[in-house]
Amino acid sequence: MSEAQDLLGRPLTDTEQKLMAAYETLKALLDEDLGPSERANVAEALAALWQTVNNLALTDDRPEV
Repeated sequence: MSEAQDLLGRPLTDTEQKLMAAYETLKALLDEDLGPSERANVAEALAALWQTVNNLALTDDRPEV
């Protein structure tokens, strides 16, 4: 199995791996049956975290929330 890399081909640090795991978890939560308030708050958290993972060149997917 290959090591996780950023968009520039550099290996992810432990912290970057944790950020990506949190990002993927929030994306997956949006697929759950959430109430309106929960959905809005998860979407807001995802948008905020996207700023971080995008700035670190960890992903180029922009979630649609």
